[in-house]
Amino acid sequence: MLQQARVAWDKAVKDPRDGRGRRHGHLGLLGLVVVAFAVGKKGLKQVAQLAQDVGARTRKRLGLPQAVVGSTLWRLLEKQPAAGLRETMMAQVQQVLKDPRTPRLAFPMGVLSLDGKSLWTTHQGEVKGLESVANNEAGRELWSQGALRAVLTSVVAAPCLDMEFVSAKQGESPALRQLFPRVVQAYGEHFGVATGDAGLTAAPNAALVRQWGKHYCFGLKANQPTLHEYAVRVIAAKQCPARARTQERAHGKTVVRELWTPALEPGEVDFPGARMLLLVRQQHWGDDGTCEEEYRYFVTSLDTTLFTFKQLLRLVRVHWGIENRHHWTLDVVLGEDEHQPCRPTRTALEVVAWLRAIAFNLLSFFRARLPLEGRHLVQWDRACELLRDSLVHGRRLETLLTAA
Repeated sequence: MLQQARVAWDKAVKDPRDGRGRRHGHLGLLGLVVVAFAVGKKGLKQVAQLAQDVGARTRKRLGLPQAVVGSTLWRLLEKQPAAGLRETMMAQVQQVLKDPRTPRLAFPMGVLSLDGKSLWTTHQGEVKGLESVANNEAGRELWSQGALRAVLTSVVAAPCLDMEFVSAKQGESPALRQLFPRVVQAYGEHFGVATGDAGLTAAPNAALVRQWGKHYCFGLKANQPTLHEYAVRVIAAKQCPARARTQERAHGKTVVRELWTPALEPGEVDFPGARMLLLVRQQHWGDDGTCEEEYRYFVTSLDTTLFTFKQLLRLVRVHWGIENRHHWTLDVVLGEDEHQPCRPTRTALEVVAWLRAIAFNLLSFFRARLPLEGRHLVQWDRACELLRDSLVHGRRLETLLTAA
């Protein structure tokens, strides 16, 4: 744990503090924040308390010979520039991905999922560096900062690979055109298909993905009315049985998912590289016979020479993993959407977002290698407890991991 807490910070991560009066090592403080976020601490006071819990010997190994107070961390994060934090996270992920023991899902190629996520939204006052937008519901100005995230969902840990920040007046599609080339250059060997919700479905985005030699699977909704209506009409006209079907129990209901996949002829639709349209019908059956039904449509450049029908159905579910494995954890476990530990400015929001992403990767990689509880990974709160115990009590990580 101590080795992982000592993050290999990029040389571009600079200390913004004055030269005089530095009690604590700069990178030690940043490492403390990352570890505290990883064990579920959300505020700087809790981070400082964790530094007291670990004891003097452990603080020294982290480069923190004295106890830390929350105001010290506040002043640091308020001034800390974001330069070098992206490179730090990339190095963290690349090191783990090189390990053949890193658990992966059984797919013909890796899967990169792209989705936007809110970092901070407020009506309370101006956020330095952000532009406000009118909020029709509240009648007040709204300051908002989000990020388009790239997550490797074909890896069990679903690590965050990179982010492109998006303010209230910007869209996700322009962010994709900045983000995707970077991700391919850094991690191209680890994935072959990119997935995204309907908000990213656009011909320029599909062309970009194919230009970089990757496949796509994008959601279809009313933002692409022509293609969406065509998919509804063509799939309904086929009247063929489902190509793949799964059934499972979840939250007290029986969940049935079925897939229909009519192939497309070259040039049949005006969308770069499109080979198939997908329909996933999801039914939630209650024990009393009631049924909730949902239909979702997709367009993809994949075909059945690359993915089987069963794998295509699983691909759609794997994309949803960016929500329930990544976004949910950041919000519920790490408190990203509700808790900003320092004064909100655009730079501070970005810095904390990078530190939380590094912390999520640390926690998630750790959790993915813990012994299973039955057929499932341990609960997130339990993983946080084990991670904290390994730091505070000096337990060796090897005693918590599987023999593999």
